[in-house]
Amino acid sequence: MHVLVTGGCGFVGTVLTQYLLELGYQVTVVDIMWFGNNLSDHNNLKVVKGDIRDTGQIPMEGVEAVIHLANIANDPCGELNSKLSWEVNVLATMGFVEKAISCGVKQFIYASSGSVYGVKEEPQVAEELSLVPISDYNKTKMISERVLLSYSDAITIQCIRPATICG
Repeated sequence: MHVLVTGGCGFVGTVLTQYLLELGYQVTVVDIMWFGNNLSDHNNLKVVKGDIRDTGQIPMEGVEAVIHLANIANDPCGELNSKLSWEVNVLATMGFVEKAISCGVKQFIYASSGSVYGVKEEPQVAEELSLVPISDYNKTKMISERVLLSYSDAITIQCIRPATICG
């Protein structure tokens, strides 16, 4: 199986990419590499330095699944440049899923955030609870989920909401 991982050179992406390679997948990584590239060379790995806002340069030939990690991450980064956060996290995600559909990709996995729930009184936060994002970062994640789910008739969409991941 050929998997494309955006943000594959990031903290989570590096670990995930190595794991996919160990499982025998062919992996293409697209990353802007603001923080470098710590991936080891591998016969089944292709790394492309690029910005996901430029969907034309994202190689999709033979890709069966996408794992979309690339975004302006966390509240402080989102607040530094709100416009950039909306461009990357929402608009680029929409263009990216449209390209994936046009290229015949079957599955699109999106790394959202548990922060879309906002602050809750409940002892356990579950998917049934309402989304009340507080910051621009949280809002971009929620809107991206909704945008992606609007394409679910054309591609299998899975949105995951991990809790805080530190790097």
